[in-house]
Amino acid sequence: MDGLPGEPTVEDRIRKRAYELWESDGSPEGRADDYWARAEAQIQAEGEAGDAEPAAAADQSGKGRRAAEAIGDEGAEVPDNTSGSR
Repeated sequence: MDGLPGEPTVEDRIRKRAYELWESDGSPEGRADDYWARAEAQIQAEGEAGDAEPAAAADQSGKGRRAAEAIGDEGAEVPDNTSGSR
C-alpha cells in the first residue's frame, strides 16, 4: 500500500521515470529492463534522501517563525545568546 487512492504508487513513479529516461535517450529498442533499473534506482535514492512525499500530518506551525529568525526579521522573537556563558 504505497498511497491513497488516486496517488501514484512507487511502481507508477518508476514506470513514468523509465519512460522519461527512454524518451530522452531517443527511444532505443530492446532496453526496457535497463531503463526500468535506472528509474528504480533513482526513485529509491530519492526516497532515501528524504525527497519522497512529505508526511501528510507534518506539523509546520513553527515554520514561518524559524524562517523569520533565519533572515533576522525584527518582528520575530529571537533568543538572546549574547549572555557570554559558554
